[in-house]
Amino acid sequence: VSDIQHSTWHRLFPLLLPQSCWKHTHSLFYNFTVDRHPSPGEPWCVVQGQIDGNFFLSYDCGGTKIQSTSPLGEEVKTTNTWETQTEPLRNIGDFLKGQLPDIIPEKHTSSPLTLQARMTCQCEEDGHISGSWQFGFNGEMCLRFDSENGHWTEVHSGGRRMKEKWEKDRAVTDFFKNVSMGDCQAWLQDFIVNSTKNLENRKRLTDLENKLMVTWGKG
Repeated sequence: VSDIQHSTWHRLFPLLLPQSCWKHTHSLFYNFTVDRHPSPGEPWCVVQGQIDGNFFLSYDCGGTKIQSTSPLGEEVKTTNTWETQTEPLRNIGDFLKGQLPDIIPEKHTSSPLTLQARMTCQCEEDGHISGSWQFGFNGEMCLRFDSENGHWTEVHSGGRRMKEKWEKDRAVTDFFKNVSMGDCQAWLQDFIVNSTKNLENRKRLTDLENKLMVTWGKG
């Protein structure tokens, strides 16, 4: 964990929140699927991103480019933040893959096992920011981490080994907290600002078109 650069945005972010955050609640999710033994030709790690529940990107942790998966993704792709996501997302995938051998559930057999992780950051209407992680195996959530208070919650017995290992490791706790409350929040801020600007530009264009139609109608 020590070789992964942590963002300092989580210390500055409360001072930089855009007004749009205060008017609406916005959220950003990154869903990681890590497979220790993928099928030939399949990626060992895939990330999917969502803004306010809408999918907008996909990323193969072994690749060099993030892919847009929707019109929303094409819009977000124009932000300065788009390319800056690549390295942190790859680092998270690498970290989860490295941790996998030590957190496999005790009763797990030799059947295929995939690790899922969801990083969430949210900006509420009143400007309050929050972050969290969920972890699970083969689609079943086992463990939750609250990035605000550093509290780990075992949701299913399959998360016991994860909790025991990570709860005692300050570096792991800081890593998950810094990424979700730092990088993720900074990305969300940039996406919100960009979306607000695009919405305002579309509104101005619509108003201009309406005025032109009225003028032509009078002519």
